Amino acid sequence: MTRDDDQVYASIVDAFDGDFTRVTRITLDDDSPTSRDAGWHPRSTRSHVLCAPTNARECARVAQACAKLVVPLVVRGAGTGLEGACVPYSGGVVLATSAMKTIEIDVVDGVARVGAGVAKSELNAALRKLGFVFGPDPSSDPSIGGMASTGGSGLSTIKYGTMKENVRSMTVVTPSGDIVRTRAETRKSSTGYELNALYLGAEGTLGVITDLCVKIYPLPRTRCGAMVRFANVASAAKTVAEVMALNLGTLLKCELMNDEGIKVTNVVFKTSLPCEPTLFLEFVGNDSAQTKADWETFKAQAEKNGSSGASFAATGEELDALFDARRGCYLGAMRYRGLEAGTSEKESVYVGDVCVPLSRLAETIASTEKEFKKARFPCVICAHIADGNFHCLIPFKEHERAALQALEDKVIGAALAVGGSASGEHGVGVGKQSYILQEHGAAHIGIQRAIKRALDPQNIMNPGKIFPWDPSPDEIRLSLAKL
Repeated sequence: MTRDDDQVYASIVDAFDGDFTRVTRITLDDDSPTSRDAGWHPRSTRSHVLCAPTNARECARVAQACAKLVVPLVVRGAGTGLEGACVPYSGGVVLATSAMKTIEIDVVDGVARVGAGVAKSELNAALRKLGFVFGPDPSSDPSIGGMASTGGSGLSTIKYGTMKENVRSMTVVTPSGDIVRTRAETRKSSTGYELNALYLGAEGTLGVITDLCVKIYPLPRTRCGAMVRFANVASAAKTVAEVMALNLGTLLKCELMNDEGIKVTNVVFKTSLPCEPTLFLEFVGNDSAQTKADWETFKAQAEKNGSSGASFAATGEELDALFDARRGCYLGAMRYRGLEAGTSEKESVYVGDVCVPLSRLAETIASTEKEFKKARFPCVICAHIADGNFHCLIPFKEHERAALQALEDKVIGAALAVGGSASGEHGVGVGKQSYILQEHGAAHIGIQRAIKRALDPQNIMNPGKIFPWDPSPDEIRLSLAKL
């Protein structure tokens, strides 16, 4: 490490009262997990110092040390992100939240107070013992702090909403090392600016989320669900749009896999599902008659739109088996071409994340499939279809990266053209920066930049993420065009 890195290391050790066992040097030669996330973007080649504080006070001391030395501070949760948001491309200090694991459950107020490093599965394991559940349900197992930082959601948004609707309050450490609470934990608060909204989705560019107070929900007494097959994606999307207008109160999950996604599942998991676009449904409630009635309503609407068949799961165990195919999308895409070729080779996987109005979903997915097939890429599509949010999971080799990037431009461009968003739940990081100017415009990005500069004038908090510190040439050109 360089002399400057030595100084950074010594300062962070001092912040931990000389406990060097909790601070690690990561050199250029280390293939450290902290040098990358779960996405397809390059790893960092910068040395950095890794530390794992246990509370907000220790986080504040780390922030103060970074502010004094003017070195980058990058927060890292479970590392399940896909857009490079937690990757230390500028070096500096990586603050891992993995040691912040407190869980306090308050069933009277309907909340759980958790450390930022608590994983989704850990929180739900603790809640299940008391008959409760945490609503947002990504397919991976992210940390609660990471979900807040990127605006994560997952499979159960229909009923519970995204992470942004499930955070009551947070404790945040500012770039200067102050500790603030975003709001009171009460259900209602009308006392000034909504700081929750400021830090949710900020990807660690404005401060360090250390603790969260999140909503919890009683576990439903009954669960049932089904797989419903269609001849094409358009019929499935039409059915979902019509059913959403009926406001079925027990519908929890409504997921779509395209025919190629089912084909991948069959190859990788040795299943024999019909290779047709398929909806995966889950209904939950306290009355089995009501969940069954909602399923019958959904089924009738699907049959009106020409569904080709359905498989019903009357119990939770049967339902979990059905959803294994949906949750295995990523692993399936990773192994698919290797198994098809008779090898065990695993490939990198690009994961897209666009969100469009539900009324435009069918045409957008159809055009997306067409573009990838034209380029001879397998296109596994997994969609939170009732949200208009879909993921393309594309296996690729390194020499195919440029072609894949060109396709991403087309896919996101098509989503933005129909009023969609470049990211529904994975955030911006470094991967989506070139698209948010198209989505929001120069004035919008200018406001975001003004907030960043006001709260982090030294640009130490996760620098280079979401948008550049200085306006890009395209941003300047668009701003001048308004004059």
